[in-house]
Amino acid sequence: MNVILIVLDTWRRDHVGCYDNSRIHTPNIDRFAERGAVFENAYLASYPTLPCRRDIATGRYEFPWRGWGGIEPDDVTLGGTVHEAGKVSYFFTDVYHHWTSNPGSGYWRPFSGFDFVRGQERDRYVTDSDIVFENRTLDYPPHNKPDQPHFRNAQYIRKEERDWFSPQLFSRAARWLQHNADQTFFLMIDSFDPHEPWDPPRHYVKLYDDSEDDVMEYPVAPYDWVDGNLTEAELKRVQAIYAGEVTMVDRWVGHFLDQVENMGLMDDTMIILASDHGTHNGDHGRTGKNWVLWNEITRIPMIVWHPEFGHGARPVQFVQPVDYFPTVIEAMGLAVPEGVNLHGQSLIPFLRDGDAPGRDAILYGQFSGTCNITDGEYVLLQGVDEANPPVYAYSSIIANRNQFDWGADVLRSKQTPARHPEKHKTRLYHMPSDPDQENDLADGESDALARMQSLMVEKLRAIDAPPELLVRLGLQKEGLWNRIF
Repeated sequence: MNVILIVLDTWRRDHVGCYDNSRIHTPNIDRFAERGAVFENAYLASYPTLPCRRDIATGRYEFPWRGWGGIEPDDVTLGGTVHEAGKVSYFFTDVYHHWTSNPGSGYWRPFSGFDFVRGQERDRYVTDSDIVFENRTLDYPPHNKPDQPHFRNAQYIRKEERDWFSPQLFSRAARWLQHNADQTFFLMIDSFDPHEPWDPPRHYVKLYDDSEDDVMEYPVAPYDWVDGNLTEAELKRVQAIYAGEVTMVDRWVGHFLDQVENMGLMDDTMIILASDHGTHNGDHGRTGKNWVLWNEITRIPMIVWHPEFGHGARPVQFVQPVDYFPTVIEAMGLAVPEGVNLHGQSLIPFLRDGDAPGRDAILYGQFSGTCNITDGEYVLLQGVDEANPPVYAYSSIIANRNQFDWGADVLRSKQTPARHPEKHKTRLYHMPSDPDQENDLADGESDALARMQSLMVEKLRAIDAPPELLVRLGLQKEGLWNRIF
């Protein structure tokens, strides 16, 4: 069986019709969802973009060990495993982090082949000095300026909608199918859109804000509070251009899926469509990312088509991007390489049987930030204690290290942790009564807090997380430790 994995960066779970938002125009994805399975409890694993890509590539959590960076020299990857088994693995992307020199990800290298769409965000693609473009960075607050390369690149490339980055990406992937459908393949399409900068063709924006008001427009919303940074009209426009970007992406995802169907591939191809994480869009009084990992960031859309199972289903088991590796391997009839210990589990049993047992809880988080866990009833965001031992990154990539600790069993380096009191505060939420996570119970529900912390220790120990992480999180204390061990 073939497998296609489509990742849409910064796509919020509530910006698609099949997750109960009829205001957002996503007819193609909704049609796909009607035929496939819509997972109700999909969460990110490691945040943000590149940490999630390593989760996908290795089937293992990254955030307990290290942060932003490329694949390690000894990583066993999904694309490489398929290629080594004699099947074709191919990687399409416009996520410019994959080829920038600092650090440069290398996630594309193990695939049989790859193709890049150039020009997104800070991609240093076009340098022509005679290109006239609107320098929209001049009016931005200093802490939130998008770099000029995006606007220069866009002015150079765009003449019609098919020239936008997402249309280019999915059009190239559709053409690739025409020349590769006669062989068993794993195809990964890693789309930067709907990540900011948000600048879709204007007719998409007018679906959500058709006012002619002269409003300052932020293709990159402030990574900050709404209050004091955006007027009501400016926030409405931010929400409109993001929604317009999502609708544009939907159109071109639909173009690609139509090609799959027109070529008769649906009968022997599994398709996974998902996000890596969301973004704040006025929620909790904020816009942008790199804030607290509330549900608008951590709960992701995940829709799966399998030719035999799960049609019209809405599985409730906990699932994450680390699950793609074992899913693809099972679907293609391959074997996990010997000695590889995956943290993920295949999605196929949940498609075959809605009552199949799954995880009782899942971990997710950001390196050097909070470690989070949910069991479906409570969500715990466990803050770090900055008085505890330093955070270490376990990596052999020089760009991921600063001070070296050669005495460790695995090469590790001391890191300067991100310092942000809001991000590092411990929070506890009761999801049935507080789905919007407005009522923090960490100071009042001591029994629930202790239970979730104990569960977190259990899950971290199960994946052999670095022992100093438990100390840094304030979880290695006598009563709690003895209760688990």
